[in-house]
Amino acid sequence: MTKLSSLIPPAGSNKYELAIVAAREARRINDWMRRSGETVPGKVTAAALERTIRGEVPSFYDEQIQ
Repeated sequence: MTKLSSLIPPAGSNKYELAIVAAREARRINDWMRRSGETVPGKVTAAALERTIRGEVPSFYDEQIQ
């Protein structure tokens, strides 16, 4: 696992949106861990944030929502 301080968010990314996506990914990982009984090395939140910054978590913004 990489030190979080060394990860740099992509240019032009919104840090609040990044935090929301990472939080949802952390919830998804926690649910997966509960169902499968497997564990993730390190902290789930840190792993989710790292995956989000690296672009491994798909996210999109739907402009149709009003």
